[in-house]
Amino acid sequence: MAPMRGLQHPVGPESPQTYWIRRGVLLGVLVLIIVLLVWLLSTLLGNNTSDTSGTPATPSEETSSVSVNPSWTDTAWGTPTPTPTPSGSSASTPGSAPASSAASGASSASKTPTPSASSTPATVACSAGSASVGLTGGSSSVKVGAKVAFTVTLTNTGKTDCTWDFAKLPVGVTVTSGSDRIWSSDDCAAWKPRGKTTVRAGKSYPYKVTWPGQRSTENSCKASTEELGAGYYVATAEIKGGAAKKFVMQLHQ
Repeated sequence: MAPMRGLQHPVGPESPQTYWIRRGVLLGVLVLIIVLLVWLLSTLLGNNTSDTSGTPATPSEETSSVSVNPSWTDTAWGTPTPTPTPSGSSASTPGSAPASSAASGASSASKTPTPSASSTPATVACSAGSASVGLTGGSSSVKVGAKVAFTVTLTNTGKTDCTWDFAKLPVGVTVTSGSDRIWSSDDCAAWKPRGKTTVRAGKSYPYKVTWPGQRSTENSCKASTEELGAGYYVATAEIKGGAAKKFVMQLHQ
């Protein structure tokens, strides 16, 4: 019991309070040493744990490293997963059908013949058999030596439009007095129409021809200075190889 008594009641030259303070300091140092040891052990153990945790693969990492075949289907749900096809593959994708349709449409469109100018029917040439001619003058009473303006009217009596080529189907106007040939537009190229014109089916093409009131000479554009006598004169418009039309006029002093 003596040791226990000395522990509870310090004995010595110092006061009991001094011994208790020393004991408290010693106890505090022991507690601090224990805490430091615990902290040191926990630190060492923690480093070992972190080193080992980085090396082995975790279940999630193993799962992410697996290459999943996108062609697999979930038989439990029965819904197939679309299989992506790499470019250049012969397998068709959902978007390839419209593309092929568009391509086939473009191909068919390219095969459609394009109408060309040569496929458009050209206008036929007018012929004497499908044309008529009309002739009118300003007045049937004309003063000797006065000019007379005739209107020649060409009519397409055919069922289709035609092109009138005056070089191939000429029209002439001639003035006569009985059997005497007085004047003709055929004597001078400047007195008759030239070129081509389109005459629609059932339509007419009019043009003017002027008689100077004088006599003409074949193959000459100069009229004679000979004065014509009073009387009846007949103007005739004629399609070469076709119809003709007359206009009667009287010349007076």
